[in-house]
Amino acid sequence: MLEQSNFGVEGENSKNKGLKLGWTLAAAKWGLSVAMCLLFGCYMAVLAAFPVGSLQSLKEKFVLSMVDTPFGKGGGMLLLFAAPLLLLSLLAIINLEISSRTSVFNKEKVKGRASMQNLPVITRGRMGIVSAAELLWFVLFLLMFCWIMGNYIVRDLKAFETIHLKPFEKMWGKKLKRIGLHLGFIGIICLNLLFLPVSRGSVLLRTIDIPYEHAVKYHQWLGHFMMTLFTLHGLSYSIAWYSEDRLSKLFDWAPHKVANFAGVIALLAGVTMWITSIGWVRKKYFETFYWTHHLYIVFALFMTFHIGEVLFNVTFCGLFLFVLDRFLRFCQSRNSVGVLSTKLLPCGTFELTLAKSRGVKYHALSYIYLNIPEVSKLQWHPFSVASSPYDGDSWLKILIKPYGGWTLQLQDLVSAVVKLGRCPSNINAAIEGPYGHESNFFLQYEMLVLVAGGIGISPFVALLRDLLQRYQRGQPNLPSTVYLIWAVQKSEELQLLGLIPASTICPDYKLKFNLEVHAFVTRETSPFSLERGSETSDLHQHDRFKMPRILASLIDAEASKHPMSIVAGAGNNMWITACFLASLLGYIIVYLLINLFIVQPFEQGSVKDGNSSGSIPRWITGLFSVISMILGVVICGGSVVSLWNFLGRLHQNTSGAVEENVHLLSTSDNDGTAFTDECADRLLDPSNTYFGHRPNLRDLFDGYRKLQRPGANVGVLVSGPESLQISVAETCRAFNTVNYDSRRVAFSYHSVSFEL
Repeated sequence: MLEQSNFGVEGENSKNKGLKLGWTLAAAKWGLSVAMCLLFGCYMAVLAAFPVGSLQSLKEKFVLSMVDTPFGKGGGMLLLFAAPLLLLSLLAIINLEISSRTSVFNKEKVKGRASMQNLPVITRGRMGIVSAAELLWFVLFLLMFCWIMGNYIVRDLKAFETIHLKPFEKMWGKKLKRIGLHLGFIGIICLNLLFLPVSRGSVLLRTIDIPYEHAVKYHQWLGHFMMTLFTLHGLSYSIAWYSEDRLSKLFDWAPHKVANFAGVIALLAGVTMWITSIGWVRKKYFETFYWTHHLYIVFALFMTFHIGEVLFNVTFCGLFLFVLDRFLRFCQSRNSVGVLSTKLLPCGTFELTLAKSRGVKYHALSYIYLNIPEVSKLQWHPFSVASSPYDGDSWLKILIKPYGGWTLQLQDLVSAVVKLGRCPSNINAAIEGPYGHESNFFLQYEMLVLVAGGIGISPFVALLRDLLQRYQRGQPNLPSTVYLIWAVQKSEELQLLGLIPASTICPDYKLKFNLEVHAFVTRETSPFSLERGSETSDLHQHDRFKMPRILASLIDAEASKHPMSIVAGAGNNMWITACFLASLLGYIIVYLLINLFIVQPFEQGSVKDGNSSGSIPRWITGLFSVISMILGVVICGGSVVSLWNFLGRLHQNTSGAVEENVHLLSTSDNDGTAFTDECADRLLDPSNTYFGHRPNLRDLFDGYRKLQRPGANVGVLVSGPESLQISVAETCRAFNTVNYDSRRVAFSYHSVSFEL
């Protein structure tokens, strides 16, 4: 009795400690959120106040107060434009770490109308699918542009009343140059923001749970807007100089003034990238788009020469975070990753199982960037993960359907290795990632509607496996109903659902949640194509639905000795913090050393020689800033990465991973020609497979709506081609009317597709 009493007291104490810790983490998260909002507000306030005429004297005093520091006038710009975002990034990493320690199982389900982020309002056009929240931010961005430009114009109108023109100048030309100057400055602000969405492991985007594949379109919007500004900037000066018969100034590279020719080179590189990134050009000539986009190095470098050190600091934060992310990606991709197993399906799709370190975490809707050096050392392609984190700690799976040259070459390589039975296979990969949503957002819905097209089923294979694993583990508060709508061109593709062994993962899953699948075969009018011949009986036809086959498979357990590196931009938050702080400290140290041993001796020597203009050329000081940033990341940040990688390898139990992979992978195949346990329960049969037409989304959604309680919020996830995404977005928009009624059922739109 006494032991039972003590056990009860200990259990109660443990529960109280857990509650106290939960409240502490919640309070810390709330405090961080407030601080982050204040910092973001400070940055927006700086943007809004910078052009205001009445505040110019205050701004000049602040900037001039930094002249005597090693950073000079650039130090003031660094504090105004970079410091708020850098502090915001640091708090974002801490916030991510706290969020990772809080439980998501007991959160209440989403109810009521769809959030603005998940409410599509524009579905067709050059901007793609735009949510209400994105449209609001877009309008606010334009208003900020109008505010900044309007204040500059008001200031200029007053200044032009007393201005004295040089003999060769004209008033309209002077005004045009001033307008071009202000457009250029706003373009520099956009340049700072431009690199944030394309930092794949961006902590700022992870904090608000916007994955890289969604943020790419923000980069596109900013890029179009920025290049419009820079082009108008260049044209303004060109037209004005032409009217003054001074067009040769385009080729000036003055040491202590603006390096005009550097700006011309930057503009040409930017315009080249801009033209090749136009939608139809990008899709039709993707290789051209991809390689010309590497001109961003030329663009950023010569833009720095053009604007000098002071204005470079306006763009510092965006460039610094991008360089740090790119360096982490480079470090991770240097690690050769083993391919544990391969499966070849009759439809041409093949599955790769990749070894990973136990410290590499991912979610069911994550994706990776894959490079196979034997196919191409330079090409990287994104693929959705097709396995659940609960399936195994030491591996993950991806599905690849051959479409273009690279995937066809990879298919040939895999087929040759598998059919020859070569073991070890010696197929090695390079990996960047995993990336994706920071949280399992789909768990917040009581009901899920999954809409897939073709190989777009890959992320939903992972999601369904994840849900089955969670139900088998008895996790609470999971979605109770899941509908899968899948459209394919040919019936042989339906075998991909054989990768979801529902009864094997969770034997009584039918008692725990409702899972319904509706498959649509659009280019076949009858189910006979599932047979090898048309004379088979109805019984054999039904069995064919239940017996998906694989042509061949190969297991290479030794590949476990070459797992995916734990060094990742979206990896361990504490190590990311260390890399961030070390790189920032490294930038400061290198900058101070350059100032101490190069800049100061040069200026002192020039004074002794009586050279009145003996300061370092303006463009070289900008180059020093770039060098300081890169060396800070590579040397100091690289030291932390090396330690991170060393300790990760030290704690990595390779032998244990080999044993786990041999056991897990051996249960997925029998003789290399058919699934074994995974065939125990099929999700498709003739009763839920439809031939000869596409799904009528309106009718299906209306049926789902009638089954829900009033005020319910249904999570809609879509993965597939652009046309399918548009159809699903328009269907969600049709049910989410503006005049919202609390008795209505809302449909929250989520795209899990990735397209550049």
